[in-house]
Amino acid sequence: MNEQSQVKSTSKVLIGVIVALIIAVVILGIMYMNQTNQSASTQAQLTQEKDSIEANLTKMVGEYSNLKTSNDTINTQLLGERAKVEGLLREMRHVKSVNYEQIKQYQSELGTLRAVMRSYITQIDSLNTLNHALIAENIDVKKNYSSEKVKNQQLTEQNTSLNTQVAKGSIIKARGTKAQPINARGKEMTRASRVEKIKVCFTLVENSIAKAGIKVAYLRITSPEGFLLAQSQGDVFNAGGENLVYSAKREVDYQNQDVDMCIFYDTRGELKPGTYSAAVFLDGSQVGSTQFILK
Repeated sequence: MNEQSQVKSTSKVLIGVIVALIIAVVILGIMYMNQTNQSASTQAQLTQEKDSIEANLTKMVGEYSNLKTSNDTINTQLLGERAKVEGLLREMRHVKSVNYEQIKQYQSELGTLRAVMRSYITQIDSLNTLNHALIAENIDVKKNYSSEKVKNQQLTEQNTSLNTQVAKGSIIKARGTKAQPINARGKEMTRASRVEKIKVCFTLVENSIAKAGIKVAYLRITSPEGFLLAQSQGDVFNAGGENLVYSAKREVDYQNQDVDMCIFYDTRGELKPGTYSAAVFLDGSQVGSTQFILK
C-alpha cells in the first residue's frame, strides 16, 4: 500500500470516530433534557400539593379565630392549638422546595391538626347546648309559668318530637353495603398493587315517606393511615352543615322503592396494604358503611 492510500484510510477512520462522538454527544444531550424536564414536572406537582396544604392551614387559623366558649381552660387550649397551626404554616412558607417525604409528613401533620380541631368543635357545641338548656330552665323557673302555658309548651314539645321523628323516618337508608377491590378486568383483587378500582355496591331501601326524585350518592374512602382518597380537594358536598370531600359520586333516580347501585373509585395506583373504610352519604346523611382489607 502506498503512502497516499494510507493517508486516505487514516482520514476515513478519523471521520468515523468524529461522527460517532457527535452522535454520542447528541444522545447524551437529549437524555439530560428529558431528565431535567421530568424533574421539573415532579417538583411542580410537589409545589402544588404544598400550596394546597398551606391553604388548608390558613383556613384552620381562621376557623380557630371563630371558635368561642365561656370556658377559660378550653380557650387557653384553643390558643395553643392555633399556635401549632401557625407554626407549621410559617415553617412551610420558609421552605422553597419540597420532596415527596416532606409532603407526606406535612399531610400527616395537617390530618392530626384537623382531627384535634374537630374534637374542640364537638366540645364547644356540647357546652353551648348545655348552657342554652340551663338558661332556658332557669328562665322557666323564674317566670313560674301558668298551667295553661305549661300545657302549650308540652304541646309544642310533642309537635317538635313528632317532626323530629318524621324527619328521621324520611331518611333513606342503605343496606348490604359492600366494597370490592377490582382490577381493570373487573376481577376482585386483594393485593394493593394490583387494584385499579374500588367498587362499592349497596341497596337504597324502600321508604314511602322519603322525597322521591334524582339524588346524588357520595362515596368517601379512608386509607389505613386515616387519609381520604379523593380525585380533587374541590370535590365537596354538604353533610350536616359541613363541607366534606368525596372520593366518588353517582346520580340515582329514587322512586321510594329499593334501588341497587354501585359507585366506582379509580385508585390511580395509590393504594397500600391495610384496612380501608368506605362510607356512603345521601341527602346529607351517612346511610351506609363498610371496610375492606388489602395485602
